[in-house]
Amino acid sequence: MSLRRAVACLLALLLAGCSTTVPSTGPVEKVAPAAQGRVERGVRVQPAPPQEDVAPDVVLAGFLDAMASLEPGFGVARQYLTPKAARSWDPHAGVIVYDGDTRSSLPGSTTAGLQARVVGTLDAQGHYTASTGRLIRQNFTMHQVDGQWRISNPPSGLLVSQYTLLNRFTPAQVWFQGLDAHTLVPERVWLASSPASPLEAVQALLDGPSRWLEVSVTTAFPAGTRLTVDAVTVTGGVAEVPLDGRIAALPDAQRSQLVSQVGTTLKAFPDIRAVRILCDGQPWHAPGQTASGEVPLDALPGMPSIPLEGDEQPFAVVGNAVGRLDDQGAFSPLGGRLGRNQWGDRPGELAVSTTAGVVALVNHGRTRLVTSRLGQDEVSPRLTGTGLASPVVTATGVVWAVVDADGEVALRRASGTQNLAPVRVPSLKGSRILQVAVAPDQTRMAVVLRRGGRSELALLRIHGGVVDGLRRIPLEVSQLSLEEVVDAAWTGPEQLMVLAAQHPGARPSAFLISADASQVDPVGPAGELDLVQVTARAQQRGAPVLLRASSGEVLRHVSAWRWHILPHRVRSLAVPS
Repeated sequence: MSLRRAVACLLALLLAGCSTTVPSTGPVEKVAPAAQGRVERGVRVQPAPPQEDVAPDVVLAGFLDAMASLEPGFGVARQYLTPKAARSWDPHAGVIVYDGDTRSSLPGSTTAGLQARVVGTLDAQGHYTASTGRLIRQNFTMHQVDGQWRISNPPSGLLVSQYTLLNRFTPAQVWFQGLDAHTLVPERVWLASSPASPLEAVQALLDGPSRWLEVSVTTAFPAGTRLTVDAVTVTGGVAEVPLDGRIAALPDAQRSQLVSQVGTTLKAFPDIRAVRILCDGQPWHAPGQTASGEVPLDALPGMPSIPLEGDEQPFAVVGNAVGRLDDQGAFSPLGGRLGRNQWGDRPGELAVSTTAGVVALVNHGRTRLVTSRLGQDEVSPRLTGTGLASPVVTATGVVWAVVDADGEVALRRASGTQNLAPVRVPSLKGSRILQVAVAPDQTRMAVVLRRGGRSELALLRIHGGVVDGLRRIPLEVSQLSLEEVVDAAWTGPEQLMVLAAQHPGARPSAFLISADASQVDPVGPAGELDLVQVTARAQQRGAPVLLRASSGEVLRHVSAWRWHILPHRVRSLAVPS
């Protein structure tokens, strides 16, 4: 949703709260739970107004703090500006997120400066784009107003620290439809409040996807659909969503899709158990609703995103056989020729979908790709070439591969028994694909690219037969850039586990990152293992994640920095989709 609407919503909610003052740099307001469904996570420090007779650098510090407070209307922040600047400044135009700032002001100067490293930006709807290597340098010009220094050239939008983003904004997932209209696709937005409300989440859904994602998704909402009032009330666990008359004549199939989008978006709020849609204030029929017009969240129309849980038992290549590892790491060969090593080659990297019943296997020499049905004898040759990377098999049975064909690394894709056809990726000039990981909704693809002397993580979008929209994902932890990315796997609808090191030759570690790279958290393991592969199954509860070292050791992720070493040494590893 837009920052402007987020702040307006926040103002309405704060008016229902109560306040108490404690010693701090400014008054502290404790916000009571409101009917909008908020669950307050703490206290809100209100900004301090300008002090009298202070230097320009102190005025700048106060203005930065006032912006970071996300105060409704930004009234205190405007007090640091000249009257003309206060009238024209638009704090809702977007956000620059910085880290490691330096402020400067010379004695007697009428300016104060800010220099900082930009880590990302938010557009007006709250979509985050990571940035690296860029500095912002801004001199704030001061003029005297009634004998006090005031800023005459504020930035367009807000300048906030990374700490402010992570602690005062709230990330939320809003859900759209895949182009097949049968799959839900999430996108993260950062809302200008902490915590967020159902109203803000629904408005973000109505605002639509980002420009980057919009070619890969659609929505059940007719163009221009709005809320008739700025409220999503929650009573007895039922969220009531008042929409305008544009939804009045929708067919049942589209109504089901609309309810799925709304309900899945509101599942993030633990006090909501059902939704009720109104049309111009009147009851609106939704397929599957109860007699009171509610659609329970646990009975939403079937539009899968990712499973709650599923088959977590990994597949592996041990010796020259393909099989499975149990919870203790014991290996059992598969039935069929792949399990008996009777397919005429030495196995290398593999991928498996137990949902689709398909195994894809690249030979040890990386020159052949074959597929087989699970447990069956027939092994079908699908692709030959050089430098084949680890294959991917999606839950729908689509096989993706990377092959060096005629000196140019290219993506290949096939469904069922089709030959793997080339997929043109126009934005990869000068880069070489090393690894591929397809998102569970099959609208995005994470790729590890070799470019120059470093490897990096990037996202591509998938729509129809097109793969494009290259978006590089800079990875930074504690202001250290991770220059060598080894592998990546999706662990959730908007989350990846990435193996990366600070520079080539260093031992990689595992990092849990959001797909927009706004959050990068190290999860270990610390040690001497040369980690070369991560494999995972994206699911909503306890996604299984395993790592493989170059020496064959297998580590299973337990929690945070805890990893359990399995007894078998393997050549390749795959958690099934």
